[in-house]
Amino acid sequence: MKNKSQPTSPRPPLSRRKRFLFGVVMIFLPFVLLLATEGVLRLFSYGGNAAIFRNAGTVSGGSLFISDQDGAISYFFANRDRPGYNDQYQFTEPKGSNVFRIFTVGESAMKGFPQPRNLASTSFLQAMLQDAWPQRNVEVINLGTTAVASYPVLGMMTEALEFAPDLVVIYTGHNEFFGTYGVASIGRAGGKPWMLGVTRFVHSLAIVQAWTKLTASKTPEGNITLMERMVGRAYVAPDDWSRGAAANNLYHNVREMLRRCQARGVPVLVCTQPSNERNLAPIGQEKPGDASARTQFQLAQSLYASNQFPQALAAFQKARDLDTMPWRATSAANAAIRRAAQELNAIVCDVEGAFHTNSSGGSIGWELMDDHVHPTMRGQALIAEAIVQSLSHMTGAVSVSAEACARIGDWQSYAERLGDNKYDRYAVAHMMRVIFDVPFMRETNPGAHAHFNRIASELEQAESKEIQEIMREYQTVRPHAGGKRPITGMVARQFMREKRYEEALKYYQIAQKSVPEYTSWHMEFVYFTLACREKLAGKLSEGERNLALSEIEQGKFLLQRGFSQTGFTERYTGRLHQLRGEFAEAIPFLNASREKLTGFELVAADQALFTSFVETGRQADARVLAENGIAKSGQYAGYYKQMLEILDQKGAGKAEQK
Repeated sequence: MKNKSQPTSPRPPLSRRKRFLFGVVMIFLPFVLLLATEGVLRLFSYGGNAAIFRNAGTVSGGSLFISDQDGAISYFFANRDRPGYNDQYQFTEPKGSNVFRIFTVGESAMKGFPQPRNLASTSFLQAMLQDAWPQRNVEVINLGTTAVASYPVLGMMTEALEFAPDLVVIYTGHNEFFGTYGVASIGRAGGKPWMLGVTRFVHSLAIVQAWTKLTASKTPEGNITLMERMVGRAYVAPDDWSRGAAANNLYHNVREMLRRCQARGVPVLVCTQPSNERNLAPIGQEKPGDASARTQFQLAQSLYASNQFPQALAAFQKARDLDTMPWRATSAANAAIRRAAQELNAIVCDVEGAFHTNSSGGSIGWELMDDHVHPTMRGQALIAEAIVQSLSHMTGAVSVSAEACARIGDWQSYAERLGDNKYDRYAVAHMMRVIFDVPFMRETNPGAHAHFNRIASELEQAESKEIQEIMREYQTVRPHAGGKRPITGMVARQFMREKRYEEALKYYQIAQKSVPEYTSWHMEFVYFTLACREKLAGKLSEGERNLALSEIEQGKFLLQRGFSQTGFTERYTGRLHQLRGEFAEAIPFLNASREKLTGFELVAADQALFTSFVETGRQADARVLAENGIAKSGQYAGYYKQMLEILDQKGAGKAEQK
């Protein structure tokens, strides 16, 4: 007979303490798992935000810092593939005793778009202040970044305060709706200043960054800029809540910028924001019941035509303020800037007022604006003049005395010194006709496209067929890190082919000013500048040889720190050695460049390497190079045949001598 199973005793209930501990564990377990996941992902380089400055290494003056594109990209969480961008500027730490360092912060208008960097307002400012203060070394570091609202500007400026600025200039206010961290780009989260910081923190988390990368869109929309993406749904009604939120965010962020500068004891200027009032009709669509921006604009045009200029200005500004695509700083935005400055007793640089004073009838138009908010070259110079004028009313080290002001010339002389030229003017005009050929722009402002098309076409027609071909090629050049290869460098190369060395020299010197210093572009233009001088004078002067050596050292610095992906740094390091007659030293750099170059660029490097082989008596290596090129270079085989012919001629010459 089987034993019956004994009934089990019921387990005693958990104590209150254990139930409490169990509840705590269950509550915190998801957070622990999230923290663990966050930690693991950070081991794989997710998480955090890149800094706007990178310590690139040690140079003769100290530690070299450069403004880094990754710092700007970190704010574009919605579209990291095609973000806004800033230009590369550099400075050394510690700061020299006679250095006067200025940081300018803001948007694309501050950056200088669409002018080349050598004709941006900051270039004019540096030249003017250098003349005013000859005993100082004036540095102007331009952190202007395209497509950002004022919150990213605040972040970039805060980082800049760590590098001993003597002055900060704030120029922001146009992108509070559609720029990154603008109210229309992140919805209701952009409606409160504190939410902007929360959004920034959330997108710094490794988990969020990994998820964003995993789910990134592969559709065409994922490969357009934030501003382009906003165009399709850009409608802000005249009474929309976001208008007040945009002005409030601008006020809060500008005020915080001013407060942080003052807390560090750093002099600061904040600029009002001019925009194209007279020559740009409202861009946005209108719906029934809207207060009509277009009606106001037509009224303003009528008043302007009848010389009623004050009334016309008021109507132009009302039309701008009612525009349902608010790409221009509104009256509320400028009022927010002034309010923030007034509360903290900060100095306002009234750039908008300066533009009004220098505009026909007091309303801003084409003479100072290339589009809706981006100044012409004259406008860029006028921004610099307005800043200098504001400094003349300040005290202390930033003050520009009457004696110093007297040393400053007229803006045209600075434009000429900085490299004003017809080819860059063409590049700007072409860029503008492309922008105004966008359907919604052409529909609302048909005259704008005609205006810039006429300017660009006249400049094209005045050139030779060869230069016209260069202009067409420039239109197709792919931007690199937000910028295009300077058209001046492309034109200079053509002049060099035609043996017009004086003209080539002029434009290579301009191209050299229009690119960042620690780049292969800069090395390229320095090399060709010196090559032109050698052609004109027969040999390089000692100063020019020293310039080549200095550029070689920069090339070695870039290579040691992994800044070369294209092969151009190696190539021009080698070419600069050759200019100095150092053919053996050039060989390893030219050989290294061959591993990265393709097409005609590889042919050019091989031609230089061939020269070094011949000059150092390595005819066998030169022959192998030429024969390999004939066999493998396809359409470029003719260039290698010419090398072989040179070798054969040299061999025949030696045989005759014997």
